[in-house]
Amino acid sequence: MTAEKPEPQQDVASQEQIVTSNMIQHEALVRLLLKKGIIDREEYLGEVKSVTRELLERQAK
Repeated sequence: MTAEKPEPQQDVASQEQIVTSNMIQHEALVRLLLKKGIIDREEYLGEVKSVTRELLERQAK
């Protein structure tokens, strides 16, 4: 008699759940930083552009 293995979706979070969780956490962190005046919107958007550019350059190599 062999034990039945649970479906992979049952024992591990799906990729969509992980992405959604990361997105929610990121948004909450950005909102707090903005609300507390630690960063401003332009600074944040500039950094997003900079990081995006860097990652795209690495992928092109």
